[in-house]
Amino acid sequence: MNPSNREPFGCWKVSYLAFLGTAYSFSRRPRINLLFARQSRSFGLAAAEKKVEDMDKVVDRSLHLLPNATPVVGLNCKAAFENLSPTERLYAHHLARASFEGSLIVFLQVSPESGGIFVLLHRLFSSESIEAVKEKALAAGFTEDEWQNFLVWTGSFYSNSGNYKGFGDSKFVPFLAPEKVQKMVSSSKAASIYPDLLSIYSAVERGIFSLDGRTAGLGFNDTGVSTYHSETVRKADSDLINRYMKEKNLEGWNTRLFKEEVNGKTILKIKFASTNVNVKDEDFEGVKVQLEKGDYAEILARTTAHLIKAGEYAATANQKAMINKYAEHFTSGEVNDHKDASRLWIKDVNPIVESYIGFIENYRDPAGVRSEFEGFVAAVNKETSKKFAHLVEKAEFILERLPWGKAYEKDTFLKPDFTALDIIAFGSSGIPAGINIPNYDDIRQNEGFKNVSLSNVISAMPKQKMNFISEEDERWPKLMLTYFTIFSPFPSLARFSRDERDIKNLIFEYNGKAFEVQVGLHELLGHGSGKLFQRNADGSFNFDKENTVDILTGGKVTSWYEPGETWGGLFGQLASAYEECRAEAVGYVLCCDADILRIFGHDGEFGQLIKYVNWLSEIRAGLLALEFYNADQQKWGQAHCWARYVLTKVVLEAGQGFVTIAETKDSEGGDDLSFKLDKTKIDTVGMPAVKEFLKKLQGYKSTADVKGATALFHKYGSVGPTELKWRDICIAKRKPRRIFVQPNTKLTADGQNVDLIVYPETTEGIISSFVDRYSSESICDLEKLWKADQKYFPAAYE
Repeated sequence: MNPSNREPFGCWKVSYLAFLGTAYSFSRRPRINLLFARQSRSFGLAAAEKKVEDMDKVVDRSLHLLPNATPVVGLNCKAAFENLSPTERLYAHHLARASFEGSLIVFLQVSPESGGIFVLLHRLFSSESIEAVKEKALAAGFTEDEWQNFLVWTGSFYSNSGNYKGFGDSKFVPFLAPEKVQKMVSSSKAASIYPDLLSIYSAVERGIFSLDGRTAGLGFNDTGVSTYHSETVRKADSDLINRYMKEKNLEGWNTRLFKEEVNGKTILKIKFASTNVNVKDEDFEGVKVQLEKGDYAEILARTTAHLIKAGEYAATANQKAMINKYAEHFTSGEVNDHKDASRLWIKDVNPIVESYIGFIENYRDPAGVRSEFEGFVAAVNKETSKKFAHLVEKAEFILERLPWGKAYEKDTFLKPDFTALDIIAFGSSGIPAGINIPNYDDIRQNEGFKNVSLSNVISAMPKQKMNFISEEDERWPKLMLTYFTIFSPFPSLARFSRDERDIKNLIFEYNGKAFEVQVGLHELLGHGSGKLFQRNADGSFNFDKENTVDILTGGKVTSWYEPGETWGGLFGQLASAYEECRAEAVGYVLCCDADILRIFGHDGEFGQLIKYVNWLSEIRAGLLALEFYNADQQKWGQAHCWARYVLTKVVLEAGQGFVTIAETKDSEGGDDLSFKLDKTKIDTVGMPAVKEFLKKLQGYKSTADVKGATALFHKYGSVGPTELKWRDICIAKRKPRRIFVQPNTKLTADGQNVDLIVYPETTEGIISSFVDRYSSESICDLEKLWKADQKYFPAAYE
């Protein structure tokens, strides 16, 4: 059937139109939602377009829809897993189970409804086949397009560990009428098995479909959504608790903050994740502060059980001690236990099976204090790891090239373990390309850290057109191909040289190689560099206070971190984006050096090509990052995006025609952009500008100058009228982000070995993998915890 002849939304009638037009109405801006209109036509929804425009009042709904063409990619770890011994596989299996079980916590950290949605979907798809659920959906009035959109929404919900994007923190909603979903759920086999299924659906229906100025993105609950804080917690409450924790020498990585009013008395609860349960309280600044252990206890009990089991298959005594310390942390809720585990993890050098688990990244807490659960297990990619090992060996000498001098660098560079990994299991709201951990400043500064590059994540890239790249930039690599055809040691490049149609495939291949370089430099020499000036508890300093020169003023250093102050705690919401910007800038600067490119196997003209593609890709990414800027609230929703945008603004300011962004028209007469980067000016214009900016970033960070850092970052991070227009074009032409389908591990019948279960690279594959991953007991525990939290988020269930 011709899609243009379909009218699948003809049955919305008054109820759904009212649903869209009142409490859940659309955009505050008057412009027509071009993307929504285009998606409408792709779904066969042209007839609904006018209705949508009329209701476009509050939130631009087009920003929160997922196209049916959303790419699904698999994490290919089969070869790496097969190379493991049975004992190593058993170790990896139980770490994978610990990571996945623990990652159910994330659904309770994202939004009030995410835990309930997970329970609903798991019971729906575990009770009968996906095809059987589809039959119920079609009978409920779904069209084929709507069914596909429901699958995409479900797969994205699983992949993002909730209904807010792990990259961008914006809500995504299905392109469906609620009554159709309700009818499908009512007729499902799950509804006959679980008597409360319909009440669960009723509780989460609003959360699934609603969009307004507050619920469109994450943030403090007066302007956004967060379950790190109860609904009534405001920034002032969070700031008070930050003061309390600093005074008591406590850290909030594994906590949530809930607020209650009892008999006219304010109670601020700091809920610690642990299996131990206890409560103690004290008065502080006129409020009662209650320390409550036992948050997520049921989930952590399962996580801990698998950790203890994994310890039985540990390769070394250090590894076993590390696993036991993780288990102690999840039992006690004490951050010091996790710090001890991290110290042992740093000493676990060159393991065959790598892993890390805990409450790690604080990107999504609006206060920048509390962290998301994360756990992963991976097998080492030995060939790629050789490059990173060589980079580590040269690191001390390379660090001297950074623009701040010896006084601003750690006294001793503690050479970290740096490996390339093929992920077997990753439980979190998103899977990064590289990691530099632990995040504890006291350990990183004085004891060391580890870097990992996730090889099968970097390589799992869908082939998509690169928006806004000028024809000149696309042609330039082709001009190099004659050289490669005759002289190149890279046969894959010569293969493309005579086929003009494959030029974009060639650029796609360059991006992967360039990104590997950027990730390596970003993680090891970006996050791994720089010193924090501190006053110690005994009054002494960790730097020469009298003779160290402030690299920004030329005078003496006049500010530093006081005892109890940390980088994240002091810089708060700014810290994540600021640090990502600093690490990105290190990558931009150092990839210009031929000897560094040679470490990665990129020499001569080919190395220059990799440098160019890295700059082209990364600076262009700063333009595309505008998609993740919330124009209504005038804030950024993703740390990495804000960081890259800032650097793009830096090189635009450098001028001299190095980077230009021009407004143009596409082949259909629509608004478009042309992005150009002059490859001949990378070393003379781009790199010096970024290097100077990098010096400022480090200067403010080292000296704990929050005021100076904030002014600098907001100067370049602001979005003006021109950039807002670019943003509209970026949104209209945006490409859907990939979502991952991960394998599962399963014990063999005799319990002596482990099989790897691989799923198709489809949304159905994602759903099947999650259904297989969790037992009904795990789902019951999640349901119990979700229901216990509901009283703290009444607006979500009104």
